[in-house]
Amino acid sequence: MSEKRELHASVVHDGKIYAIGGTNGLDSLDRVEVYDPQANSWQRVASMPQGRARHAAVVIGGKIYVTGGEDSEERALNSVGVYDPQADLWTQLASMSTARDRHACAAVGGKLYVFGGLDDWAEALNTAEVYDPASGSWAQGPSLTSARESAVAVAL
Repeated sequence: MSEKRELHASVVHDGKIYAIGGTNGLDSLDRVEVYDPQANSWQRVASMPQGRARHAAVVIGGKIYVTGGEDSEERALNSVGVYDPQADLWTQLASMSTARDRHACAAVGGKLYVFGGLDDWAEALNTAEVYDPASGSWAQGPSLTSARESAVAVAL
């Protein structure tokens, strides 16, 4: 990559790896890089509207959704963005009802499920939210059996 980063999110789309945001140890990054294994090279693409670390990302319908995370002051975020790789363009979406970082997300049935994490007071969460790209709206999801942070999720 062109710069070091940690606490970033990564997704695979169209045979390429996207490294999204993170921190360089000082600031939350808004920058995004894409690795093309065919060319064995990294390329910068459009930056997110805001820097974030400890966030989550998934691919739905050929677009990359990025949820929550924390800013450079380590405040949890409720903002959500979607990246269109074809247009190289980020769009802000409706925010989650709860600011959360260190959360998990997964795409199931064309919807985005976000759960757990830490809120803005560093309290672990057991709540979940579901985003429907077709309606552009969030709904409350089923609660987890216990609060979780720094978990990961995959759709099976």
